[in-house]
Amino acid sequence: MRRAGLYLAVVALCGVLAGLGLGLATPRVKAPPAGMYGWDWQIGAQQAGLVSVPRGIKLIDLDGFETSAATVTRLKKQGLYVVCYINAGSYEPYRPDSARYPARLKLGVDPNWKDEAFVDIRDVFRPKSVLADVLRKRLKMCRDKGFAAVEPDNLQNDENAPGGVITLQNQVDFNGWLADEAHALGLAIFQKNGPDKVLLRDRTGKRLVDKFDGILNESCHEFDECGPLAEYVGRGKPALNVEYKEKFLNCAGARRLGINSMFKDLYLRGAREAEYRRVAC
Repeated sequence: MRRAGLYLAVVALCGVLAGLGLGLATPRVKAPPAGMYGWDWQIGAQQAGLVSVPRGIKLIDLDGFETSAATVTRLKKQGLYVVCYINAGSYEPYRPDSARYPARLKLGVDPNWKDEAFVDIRDVFRPKSVLADVLRKRLKMCRDKGFAAVEPDNLQNDENAPGGVITLQNQVDFNGWLADEAHALGLAIFQKNGPDKVLLRDRTGKRLVDKFDGILNESCHEFDECGPLAEYVGRGKPALNVEYKEKFLNCAGARRLGINSMFKDLYLRGAREAEYRRVAC
């Protein structure tokens, strides 16, 4: 009777934990497709209805806030792997949760996007962290809308934030933390840029190439930094790259390394917009 009573108590406790979202098992992560294939990135679509799927692609990356759950469901039914774009390392004033960012988190204006500011990523390791709570809610939004993976932007504040206040190790630790948080929710996650960080270890002792499920890089051909992306390919994970100047698109080099590379318009417009450009290898 004692054993039966203990068993029933454990079952009841597990039920309570599951109801609170505190289940003992980590949710299954659906890995992004590996190998060579077509993909698209339309996070700059000015309206959801301006998104359209080019023929022959396997993966599409869309803005997490602007994309509805219904759209994600529709795209998944078409056989697409759907990725959720969020900004992890910068403050964007036009987001619905932007009022939650206190002034102390904003380290300096992004010179390329004047209305945005790099944030103090060290905050996620502080007690009662505002940034950690904001980012966890953004990740949950991606999960709840049905996205399979997340693409977190601005993972290079060690290079971009003024004053050198963010160290390289701070950045690698933050990137690893973000990967752990995504996986805990059942989301795959792409390393965004930072090919020089691929083999660095975060505070848990694991390398970024092992913690992330793929990499999405910008302009690796232009800046001659495609080589490290092949570390992901060698582990059976996808490496995606975008060039913003068509003259730098090197399809022969991309194929040699196993990178899915393409040229895109800088603002990454929806395929139904006049500014949309895409040339894929």
